[in-house]
Amino acid sequence: MRSDYILYVVGVTLFVVAGYALSNRSLEAFMGGMLIYSAVVFVLALFGITALIFGYSQRPKKQKSPLISSSLIVKSLMKLTRVKGIGEKRAEQLKALGIATVAELSVASAAELAEKLQVSTKITNRWIKNARNLLLEK
Repeated sequence: MRSDYILYVVGVTLFVVAGYALSNRSLEAFMGGMLIYSAVVFVLALFGITALIFGYSQRPKKQKSPLISSSLIVKSLMKLTRVKGIGEKRAEQLKALGIATVAELSVASAAELAEKLQVSTKITNRWIKNARNLLLEK
């Protein structure tokens, strides 16, 4: 169970006890006078407030989702032919391998691409580098 829930329950319970003590004046005589009775009710209320505040501070923080700019999303969906060195024919070959966007090309393995397309790894490295640069352009 989360610690903030426990502290909320403790705080509310202390408020309920303080409320009961205020409503039941016979406790005043039991505690030995008005001064002690008032001090006990005050301390219960103070601890209740403290428990609620501390419980609130212990709640889990919301996870911030990484903000992806809309321009980066649009760029990642660009056609492969926008990458320098890739024409229509090569783009079709890449799509047959499961690489349909610039973003997919930018994270692909140069060695695997070179092997599957039967080209030099130097060429595939250049394509991947150009795809990354294209995505990072402003």
